Amino acid sequence: MNSDSPRPTHRQRQAQETKDRVIAAARALMARNGWAGTTIDAIATEAGVAPQTIYAAFGNKRALLEGMRSVMLRDSNIPELMAQAAAESEAPHRLELWARLVRRQMETSFDVISIHRQAAASDPKVAADYRKVLDSRARVFAEFIHDLHADLAPGVSESAATDLLWCFSNEEIYRELVEERGWSADRYERWLGETLVAQLITTPSVVLREPEVQAAVARVEPA
Repeated sequence: MNSDSPRPTHRQRQAQETKDRVIAAARALMARNGWAGTTIDAIATEAGVAPQTIYAAFGNKRALLEGMRSVMLRDSNIPELMAQAAAESEAPHRLELWARLVRRQMETSFDVISIHRQAAASDPKVAADYRKVLDSRARVFAEFIHDLHADLAPGVSESAATDLLWCFSNEEIYRELVEERGWSADRYERWLGETLVAQLITTPSVVLREPEVQAAVARVEPA
């Protein structure tokens, strides 16, 4: 933090605390009741504020999603973990750090990702916002793989490697293994790291052709 930055006033701190409480309430309710099943009035009751307070601070449910994403990025330390992975010179270790990054993101925010995906399926404006998020995510993945291009296994193109990274980093895999099947987060991280190394760096026992990789990705990526 810049030491020259002015400290927030008491009123600003109160306003931020109220926003954080509203976001936490919205996140809990939407995770439990779904995007469509959660109203502003219900969020207000859960947060202990008036509905008018939410409208004044956010405007609508769509803005609450952006608030959740901001909290998600703040709490997950993704930029720091991404910088660590980018600074690693050994490809296997870089993929292991990527697995740690994904684990951290899912531990802190897989529910937010699921809520955003669900909202995009029913709200065209949210869908447009979500498309931008996915496009930005795709660029990050492509850049990460491009830096590994010299270490990719024979027969694995940058495009195929990017698609596989996308597929294995999906929140549904985390949910199925950790939330449904009872895996520990350590086991999930270890499996993801080993799988990425095996599929991208070590010569795979079966090399997927481009259409097959794209078909696999299509099964987990929202329309």
